[in-house]
Amino acid sequence: MADSRATLRSSPGLALFSALVYLFLYAPILVLVVFSFNAGRLTAEWQGFTFAWYAKLLHNPQILSALRNSLVVATASTVACTILGTAAALAFHKHRFRKQAAMDALITVPIVVPEIVLASSLVLLFAAIGLRLGFFTVILAHIAFSVSYAVVVVRSRLAGFDRSLEEAAADLGAGPWATFWKVTLPGIAPGVLAGALLVFALSIDDYVITSFVAGVGATTLPIQIYSMVRTGISPEINAVSTILLAATSLLLFAAYRLEQGRSARTAVIPIVLSLGLLGAPFFLGGRAASGDKVLNVYIWSNYISPETVKKFEQRYGVHVNVDLYDTNEAMLAKVATGNVAYDILCPSNYPVESLRHQNLLLPLDHTALPHLTNIDPRFLDQAYDPGNRYSVPYFWGTGGIAYDKTKVGTVDSWAALWDARWKGRILMLDDPREAIGATFKWKGLSYNTVDEAKLFEARRLLMEQKKLVKTYNASNFEDVLLSRDVWLAQGWNGQFAKVMADDHELTYVIPKEGASMFVDSLVIPASAPHPELAHAFIDFTLEPEIAAEICRTMQYSTPNRAALPLLPAAIRDNPAIFPPDDVVGRLELIHDIGESTVLYDRLWTEVKTSE
Repeated sequence: MADSRATLRSSPGLALFSALVYLFLYAPILVLVVFSFNAGRLTAEWQGFTFAWYAKLLHNPQILSALRNSLVVATASTVACTILGTAAALAFHKHRFRKQAAMDALITVPIVVPEIVLASSLVLLFAAIGLRLGFFTVILAHIAFSVSYAVVVVRSRLAGFDRSLEEAAADLGAGPWATFWKVTLPGIAPGVLAGALLVFALSIDDYVITSFVAGVGATTLPIQIYSMVRTGISPEINAVSTILLAATSLLLFAAYRLEQGRSARTAVIPIVLSLGLLGAPFFLGGRAASGDKVLNVYIWSNYISPETVKKFEQRYGVHVNVDLYDTNEAMLAKVATGNVAYDILCPSNYPVESLRHQNLLLPLDHTALPHLTNIDPRFLDQAYDPGNRYSVPYFWGTGGIAYDKTKVGTVDSWAALWDARWKGRILMLDDPREAIGATFKWKGLSYNTVDEAKLFEARRLLMEQKKLVKTYNASNFEDVLLSRDVWLAQGWNGQFAKVMADDHELTYVIPKEGASMFVDSLVIPASAPHPELAHAFIDFTLEPEIAAEICRTMQYSTPNRAALPLLPAAIRDNPAIFPPDDVVGRLELIHDIGESTVLYDRLWTEVKTSE
């Protein structure tokens, strides 16, 4: 250690390089922590110091519920992995097996296999054996990918363990169990505890595998955070991320000290602090309302407010589980497995087509939906669901261009996104249907074009455009525009409307060639366990007061005519939220294009990976 310090002091260049590397690695984390104390809702500029976002976490039932789920899963998987990992490490250490090298390799497979591969295989396994996705499948999955870490850490501790102590205990008459409890376990305890802490940290941080295998009521904190990010980064997300970062860092620090052979006492303080950070919201926040009946809702983040859910719970005496997804594709993949128990889904228009064609939706009983008459007829009887036999419109919105009018003047065409004057100041959605569709609209074609020659031409145009594009982003694109990292951004109106209310230099336009329109609907899966309650929930959202409340939450456009008079003028008269009829006439729904989706995805991948 002394030699390394001397080397750094004698080599200023090496010290500077090391400092820059660490700055590159940790600057984004420091920015996240700093902006968790930002008084402003948006993350584009500092507006003063506050603890308000941390206090707000204590009153957010969805985040608190997700944190509780994460703690339960992490604790259960840690206990299981510690027991299994310790037993396996002892077996490998004490005994030699045939094909020992192969067995050692199998232990490390979950560590080196890509998470997406492990997640996909676990989903297929659970579906094949008929195991319904939920808490149990999440715990099983976490054990599957974490137990190898416990084995490796405990084996490393056993490598320095003095086996003569066990032999001495046996010579003194101690049996195998007495030797284990009084000699072996105390000797390897730091390694066992270090493995447990590492498993806990890995489990509570996992997103990829959990998002595949989670079911009803099993939304964990990483899933909650990622889903919230898809609708914009706020200091509330930064706050909960900071808590999670601090807690896991403390656990990893404790594990590191134990692996270094330090006394267990040196790890007590960081462990207690970590558990305090994770446990405080668990105990202070209380639990969500419960009832004899349960409704399971699978929906986009921030698409329904906790207050609306609470009102439904109180009226019907039920408990509502609200689970989140971040893309239509993720929702479709999970529902298609057939081993989930959701009562309500909220797909966009083209996934409704796909679900309907696969017979995965329950036909609606319109007699149980008396408030369906509140829906504007323009959004009923669409091609994706003739007669609204399976779906009820919930939100609608548009995909267009938002821009800084002080920087670029007036924009009225998709051509602006190919204008060389704005090189390095353009953002495109990281979405093949929207990006390729914008190219088609610019050239007078349909968003739903499947002609291969035209698709390859669209790829060529997007590759030419790439040198002008600053970034491809389908999550917090509005924040990127607000910070002026870009001056023009393709995106969806609801998120732009929020930042436009805080920055009047920004405006939103539907290009003259036309743009995309989406309709997010409420549907009932064919496997829904509570279809009557699901109908009641859908009709509840159709009530004018409730529809207006939901619209105020997200600031996407409500199709509910009766709700419009109840909206504030700032929302009702905002053309970015409710475009005039002549603009609506230029909008086009994106439809399910079947097998052509594969070609869209391939061409979009080629665009993003091209030089």
